[in-house]
Amino acid sequence: MTSPNIPIGYYNESQFTKPSPECPHPERWHTDDIQGTEVEVISMVAGLIRGLQPDVVLETGTSRGFMSYQIGVSLRDNGHGHLTTYEPDEETWSEAVHNTEQVREWVTCENLPSMVPWQRELLDFCWFDSLLELRWREFDFYFEHMSPRCVVGFHDTAAHFGDWAQQVRDDPRIAVLDLPTPRGVILGRVLK
Repeated sequence: MTSPNIPIGYYNESQFTKPSPECPHPERWHTDDIQGTEVEVISMVAGLIRGLQPDVVLETGTSRGFMSYQIGVSLRDNGHGHLTTYEPDEETWSEAVHNTEQVREWVTCENLPSMVPWQRELLDFCWFDSLLELRWREFDFYFEHMSPRCVVGFHDTAAHFGDWAQQVRDDPRIAVLDLPTPRGVILGRVLK
């Protein structure tokens, strides 16, 4: 098992992603594995958590917990906030629980499907990274629970992942910013 403090360069993203007009140099990014979020994107999201100071954070598609860990570190450094993250695969979830152990005061890893009734405070930041076909549906499911200051992020929005992200780009409830990373990221401000 790999620790959450993987040295940058563990895998070069160009091993998994070809150059494209949007991202001509995928070799400048790194990742933990073929399904992992790019290390630099994880750092960017952690920086957003520091800069935006959210109280309530949601992540879908925990996977091995590397993004969850970094969000937890940012929440700890902020001195407030909590992340709830959903991973339905028990083996992967177990690894995520282990990898987020040092920030468990700020992170709750749930071994549940991503769309479960939300009975907590309004969401200030959401990161959608579960199955591609679920991501926009998850946004739609949680929209009523998002605060007016909520920022959302969607991973794997590049063209080589198909056209699923077009639903996000076309949704009038989101002010969209499409970022040219190897796998693609959409950030958006929820419009309420």
